[in-house]
Amino acid sequence: MDWYRRKTWTKSDEEHFFQKLSRARKYNRAQYLKIQGIELVYTKKPELLDAAEMLLKKMLADFPEDKTNRSSALQTLGEICRLKGEDEKALEYFKKSIDFEKEFPNVKTGSYLDYAELIVKMGKEEHFDEIENLLTDNLDMLSFPNQKYLSFSLLSFLNANRGFTELAEEYYELAELNASAKTSGFRYHKDLGLVKKRDVVLDKIVKEEKTLANKGYNSLWQKVKSKLNL
Repeated sequence: MDWYRRKTWTKSDEEHFFQKLSRARKYNRAQYLKIQGIELVYTKKPELLDAAEMLLKKMLADFPEDKTNRSSALQTLGEICRLKGEDEKALEYFKKSIDFEKEFPNVKTGSYLDYAELIVKMGKEEHFDEIENLLTDNLDMLSFPNQKYLSFSLLSFLNANRGFTELAEEYYELAELNASAKTSGFRYHKDLGLVKKRDVVLDKIVKEEKTLANKGYNSLWQKVKSKLNL
């Protein structure tokens, strides 16, 4: 295992990591900090999130000139906050990642999807137009079924919320198609990016909003939120 891909973070792990980091070429250090932080987040272990946050913040502080790793580090900090239940802070990090990608478009992440999903789940209606524009502007970036499932689900919700029932239904069908996809469509990576587990909360939100719109209600998010006890 690479020294910067640890799944644990004991005192010994930390000391060894920073010893190796100090000997690494300077232009690689930001990447190593980012990768190690992300590896700890991937474990989904609450006790490792603080260590991951420390590593990513150190990367941003120590290597402010590094543009290649910045947006993904900001996105991962958002994911850490989300896992901790700090949704407002998560939104701030996702938005910083999105804004940085406008400044440095060479590297693109899925921050806009994370941001849009959280906006919908938090019911921040004042941002619905913003995230609809983000989602539609990035449709050509969608490569994998799991990305398409999330994006089309959100677009279905947003259009139903505005009363555009036909368009909402079209996006819903596209979301369902990608949720049940058995192959990614790539020749050599057929299992990459498949929907392994559906988002139960998102599915409920989308279906309920679509149902209200189809019944002719002036569909508002608060009605859905109240009905689903979210």
